[in-house]
Amino acid sequence: MTTRRRFILASALGAIAPLGAFAQGRPAKIGILSPRALADSNLTPSIVQRLAELGYRQGSGMILEYRSAEGDANRFAKLARELIEAKCDLIFAVGPEHAAKALRDARSATPVVFYANDYDPLEKGIIESLSRPEGNITGVFVPQNALVAKRFQIMGEAVPTARRFLVLSDPFTQDQLVAARKAADMMGLQITVVEFAKQPYDYAAAFETGRKTKIQSLMMLTSPAFSADFATWVGLAQRQRLPGIGTGLFGERGLLLGYGAHPTKGTRRAAELGARILKGAKPADIPVEQDDEFELVVNSKTAKALGLKIPESVRARATKIVQ
Repeated sequence: MTTRRRFILASALGAIAPLGAFAQGRPAKIGILSPRALADSNLTPSIVQRLAELGYRQGSGMILEYRSAEGDANRFAKLARELIEAKCDLIFAVGPEHAAKALRDARSATPVVFYANDYDPLEKGIIESLSRPEGNITGVFVPQNALVAKRFQIMGEAVPTARRFLVLSDPFTQDQLVAARKAADMMGLQITVVEFAKQPYDYAAAFETGRKTKIQSLMMLTSPAFSADFATWVGLAQRQRLPGIGTGLFGERGLLLGYGAHPTKGTRRAAELGARILKGAKPADIPVEQDDEFELVVNSKTAKALGLKIPESVRARATKIVQ
């Protein structure tokens, strides 16, 4: 049986399966391990919302155990143990690889669904294969490293004179940084890299370093810390009149361009995989899915402020134009 046929069959069985012990008796205890608080996260609210739509509502069909690392990569191991000790029926590992690794290293039998926002779970050894992940883990991932090269390419089309980039990196973006160095080398671009070791990040010093090396553009990698600190660094970029590119959400909020995964499609799909597991499916039998629906955001307001005219060839491909 092919992977696709096996996936369809599993989906059909899940659709007709009884709701199980959770619906008949107690609510499901669902853990979420995230780099950010629920109220501040760009990813986890859509997981909670989709679970509610599927019958797992907080206070009735679900008891939510939420743990936030508050942007500190060193906290994940402790928080993973807390969720396991809370005897969760299912745990979502959201965002960086640190969440999934912490749960994997804890060697618990608790089922895990990841939404891998900045790493390849196969390359990192989180799963054995995409079609049959094995063990107690499955999920959805974004091919973030491939998106880095694509962002350089899009910026080159939009602003051909931008050949020198400032690239900010932190403990959550190490693989993306490797991809950025490789892509820049292949495209003949110059990059100034500033790596932050611990929070709070000194963005002012980073942009001053970029100014001294005469950067012409900004490349933002995907990090929960960069999302949380958006207002700070985008303000610095605007003051230096730097065109920048990052995720689609960054483009909506003020960068010139954004390119990345749709903000909720993959997380909602992760919630659906979790619901299947709560109904009795085994994670090892659920193929890992790739979030491959990407959006290109063009911020016309920022372009006007920078005195730039975005080529029609780029605008025509945009899924969203911010006026």
